[in-house]
Amino acid sequence: MTVPMQNRQGNATRTRLVKTAERLFAAHGVDAVSVRAVNAAAGLGPSSVNYHFGTKDDLIAAVLLDLGAAVRDRIRANADVLAARAEPPTAETLVRAVTEPYRDLLLAHRTRGMRWIKIVTQLSLVSHPALIASEQDLPDQLHVQLRRAFPASDPERLEARWAIALMGFLQALSRADDWHPGATPPPAQELAALYEDQVVFLIGGLDRLLSGTAR
Repeated sequence: MTVPMQNRQGNATRTRLVKTAERLFAAHGVDAVSVRAVNAAAGLGPSSVNYHFGTKDDLIAAVLLDLGAAVRDRIRANADVLAARAEPPTAETLVRAVTEPYRDLLLAHRTRGMRWIKIVTQLSLVSHPALIASEQDLPDQLHVQLRRAFPASDPERLEARWAIALMGFLQALSRADDWHPGATPPPAQELAALYEDQVVFLIGGLDRLLSGTAR
């Protein structure tokens, strides 16, 4: 079946708007970029975003899902593997299950991946509704495995510390450009090394915070 020309043109326009918004959101901040600015930067009419997406929040959701749906689905699959095992996850297996899809995204799409990480970090700081919607039920699924990994920890404290730890991880990745000036994005080996450093730090921090030895 052939796709009608009008649909192909519409898909191309939506892709153009998503990639333009992604670039602007990462460079200037989601709040600082208007729908008008996205339309203008994409070289399109002033009503293009509204026509193709509806609202700015809908555009943000599309930007998140363009690369992020694969990351979310990989994390969900990793969590399913942990859930199927009789033994509870360790801090390391849990952290790597959640973070390796981010690493793989950055290595496969360094420029766009870095932009996406910057946008996700911005939205995570304010618990943006578009980000929450894009995650679907994944946080609840991960919290089940988190409680299996640290059964002696208070559930509320557990979830709060987990959120803090993941935010630190995202912020570190989002600043890779700052820590490796002169290369935008940084070389793949530098991104992989930064990822590994942050994961080792995160694993140790979670063990310290959640094992019951820290107060």
